[in-house]
Amino acid sequence: MQNWEHVLHVIKHMNLQPLDSHGVDFSRVRMWNLNNWARHYRQTLVFSSIQDPQINNILTKHCANYRGQILIKNMPKTGSISQVLVQLPHVFQMFPSDSFMDYDARFQFFIDKVLPQYKDSVMSHTLIYIPSYFDYVRLRNYMKKEDINFASICDYSSKSEVSRARHFFLKGEKQFLLFTERFYFYKRYTIKGIQNLIFYGLPSFPHFYSELCNMLAAGGQGEEASWTCTALFSRFDAHKLAAVTGAQRAGQILRSNKTVHLFITGGEDNAP
Repeated sequence: MQNWEHVLHVIKHMNLQPLDSHGVDFSRVRMWNLNNWARHYRQTLVFSSIQDPQINNILTKHCANYRGQILIKNMPKTGSISQVLVQLPHVFQMFPSDSFMDYDARFQFFIDKVLPQYKDSVMSHTLIYIPSYFDYVRLRNYMKKEDINFASICDYSSKSEVSRARHFFLKGEKQFLLFTERFYFYKRYTIKGIQNLIFYGLPSFPHFYSELCNMLAAGGQGEEASWTCTALFSRFDAHKLAAVTGAQRAGQILRSNKTVHLFITGGEDNAP
């Protein structure tokens, strides 16, 4: 979120005319600059290894070259779910949202519809993967307020805090483990003891999805039949959904009238 707002701040202040002339020789300044048309002549190149609505927003809202735009992207055919090696049911739940920045809708859906299903003691060893640090703080504060038995790991956690959280989670002393995407991006720790996996939001990097799912086999806790995986998404997560499930399946999911979709991995076919 902070990086996104910084990028928008920089782009909005590009090609603005200075308030003072600073002794410039106006005979050497092109007329389209004097007419405040510089943004129409600016060439903006954006490169990214992932597709994201925020990146698309930069191009559609803040880039106005008079020659138009060119967008090249790779459409994921299979998705990272095909790289999940463990036998696991994947439940994709769609929640209603009015904007890709509607964080309240995601939070309310999670605490009303998803979290109550995992509060029972039999649903222990539940890891909650959270892409946004701000969502992590909000969920952490909510769990503290509700006195829920949990541990948390984020990119600001010390080594001792990470070690304690992993230990308590593995031994079952903490029922939930909050886990941020930025921590995993920089540290790539393997979390042992996961039996239930919740993606509060789909990962920004699609291979994170399969890597987290494959961690279920790392702890030696319980049987495969008891493992669960739940992922939340909205219609604004189409790019992330396609990167995880594949473009064809994502299209079917988004066009469907159902809000819950099930995939099974680990067999001969990852069929919906």
